[in-house]
Amino acid sequence: MYTANIADTVMFRNLGKHPSPHLKSLKRAVESADTEIWVPAAIYRELADFGGGDEPTNPYLDHAIEEGWLRVATPLPAVRSDSFDAVDDPVETAQHLADVLLNRESKYPVTNNWRDASIVALAVRLFERNARIRVITHTADEPLAAACARIPPEFGYYEIESRYYNPPQTAKQEFPTADALTWDGQ
Repeated sequence: MYTANIADTVMFRNLGKHPSPHLKSLKRAVESADTEIWVPAAIYRELADFGGGDEPTNPYLDHAIEEGWLRVATPLPAVRSDSFDAVDDPVETAQHLADVLLNRESKYPVTNNWRDASIVALAVRLFERNARIRVITHTADEPLAAACARIPPEFGYYEIESRYYNPPQTAKQEFPTADALTWDGQ
């Protein structure tokens, strides 16, 4: 069974830009666990540098993408709106549900929550497209960790584990390990 790992922005901010010993540790852990890291396109854009060229560059992720151990998902179809009752796509619905949940618990509603909700939506998308998959999400945002654990099961996807790193700096020691990227008891 394939285990997909989805990581939030703060994980990479804590590991640092390339070259970083923490990113090297994460690469070794990904290879050892025989997996890969996924990020939503919104997270890639959030970490990207848009100054100085035609195409944005991402000092946190581009090297990992080139080496093949990190994948950026194709952009999600959902468009943020107040009314999503007519949405029948599980991926879009998951992103809207996560956005609503995160906005309720956020000190700064609407600011980053749509991007954060894309992590939940990506988890649902991966479940929708793969019959034999487990998903582990990695974040230092407690409400997002709760949304990741709560929303996919509402769609019938129970093989999800949400890993919460508190304080966020613990990602430097805990996230770049093979144990963090594998399913418990595997």
